[in-house]
Amino acid sequence: MSDAYIVELETLRRQLQQLHELFAVVIEETRPTPDNPNVMPWPELLSKFNVLAGKYAILSHAVGQKHAALLKEMSVMPRTQPNGIHEQNILSVLLRTKLAPEIEKVEEEIWSQVEAEAQQDKRHESLAMAAMSTFTTMRKSHSGRVQNMLRDSQDRSATQHEQPEAKAKALAEPVSLEDILAFASSGVAI
Repeated sequence: MSDAYIVELETLRRQLQQLHELFAVVIEETRPTPDNPNVMPWPELLSKFNVLAGKYAILSHAVGQKHAALLKEMSVMPRTQPNGIHEQNILSVLLRTKLAPEIEKVEEEIWSQVEAEAQQDKRHESLAMAAMSTFTTMRKSHSGRVQNMLRDSQDRSATQHEQPEAKAKALAEPVSLEDILAFASSGVAI
């Protein structure tokens, strides 16, 4: 590791320590005590909060902008073992929230695969809608043909009752297999 990296990390560590110490001071000063049960005056509290917010913004900018490339290549571990259970819990939460680079890469691949599948689902959905539209059109066309055939059949039936000669002629007229199947599938009772 180069000396420049060490200097950058030391600078970040110092800024983080200063922020941590300032948090502890502000918490201690704002906590009511038996000696001083009154809470800190609002302007003073606001002033301390502004100082905290400013230091946090500077540190956040340094971590996010200036040192992002360096920190992506590093793993951070404490120098000393945490003393209490509370510190161990905090440390375990901090260490498990950052994924290993290999896992991050796999996660990105999974997300890109999910997005590709979503695009494919949209294409399938449009194809299904087109097929449904075609089916509806064909069903209406078939229904119209069946109704026309039924009307023709009813007209023939009416003319057959009126004219016995026409009845004999209608029986002699050949009927196609398609007409018979269409009539049978229409569900009309004879």
